[in-house]
Amino acid sequence: MFAALTFIPIGLAADRFGRKPLIVLTWSASTLGGLAFLPLTDWHGAFFGSVLYWTGSAALPVTNAYLIQVVPRQRLGADLGLVYGAFFLGTILGSPFAGPIATALGLRGALGIGVAVFVASSLFTLLLRGGPPPARVATPPLPRAFWTLLAVTPLAALVANIVNPLFSVYVRDVVDVPLERVGVYVGLIALGAAVSSAANGRVSDRVGPGPAVVGAGAAITLGAAIVALAGHSEPGLGLGALLLGAQSAPNPVLAAALERVLPPSRSALGYSGFQLVYAIGFGSGGVLSGLLYDADALLPFLVQLALALPITATVAVIVSRIVRARPEVTG
Repeated sequence: MFAALTFIPIGLAADRFGRKPLIVLTWSASTLGGLAFLPLTDWHGAFFGSVLYWTGSAALPVTNAYLIQVVPRQRLGADLGLVYGAFFLGTILGSPFAGPIATALGLRGALGIGVAVFVASSLFTLLLRGGPPPARVATPPLPRAFWTLLAVTPLAALVANIVNPLFSVYVRDVVDVPLERVGVYVGLIALGAAVSSAANGRVSDRVGPGPAVVGAGAAITLGAAIVALAGHSEPGLGLGALLLGAQSAPNPVLAAALERVLPPSRSALGYSGFQLVYAIGFGSGGVLSGLLYDADALLPFLVQLALALPITATVAVIVSRIVRARPEVTG
């Protein structure tokens, strides 16, 4: 909730002072948030660390604005997909080993290793090429399809996130996977997200954003169906988890499409507004996931199975209209 409140101010600041300083600032805040958990002896202090940690999520819209400033349009979808996919590589590498490391070193030791890697990540942001923000120029009004996308995004984010919050609990308590292997299935979702994000960016550049978004919806639907039907079969669960990772695949496609209509001098603010409505749906999906899981552990999967494809098809139509509305505007 606190992070969502920072999206618009940080987007405004990035448009005024440049993208790199705000990327470094948000990355550093998130690193300090992780560091703040290390000395805790009581849960009350976790509030401070969580606020700082999740403020780092404001880096995403600013990073989008930075990339559209430095990457040519003809490969923007592919490069955004690579950056989004690279984020999940950390989860792929970290999740399977988190349990064994915590067993060997304790929770505080495992967290300390994570913070050390986070510090290294923050230092890499200092190597980004700086530069002033784009100059302000007169641009046409935003098309109606953009505002329609903002209205639909919370529902799309809710459906995309309705399985994730309790997926590891489902794997442990319903499928009876041993604790030391639970992280493997979280890693498989991240692997699916990394691969599908990179692939979808390329598909979007070559054949358009509509097929890329619909393809992601079809993968999510199939993944939810496989998990729901897998029962105690770990191979089926693994395949379903891999496909569920496609829930993140539309994000670089949408970011690349929005570049066509957002004024360059206000792109960080535009992406921050989009991230704000996405965060509303994302957080609501977590709450709804808990309510559904309490009623029946399969309900989150069944809701995603029923709604993922219709909603992604709707988003595909809207984003295709955005692309057609302003093909001549360049960032």
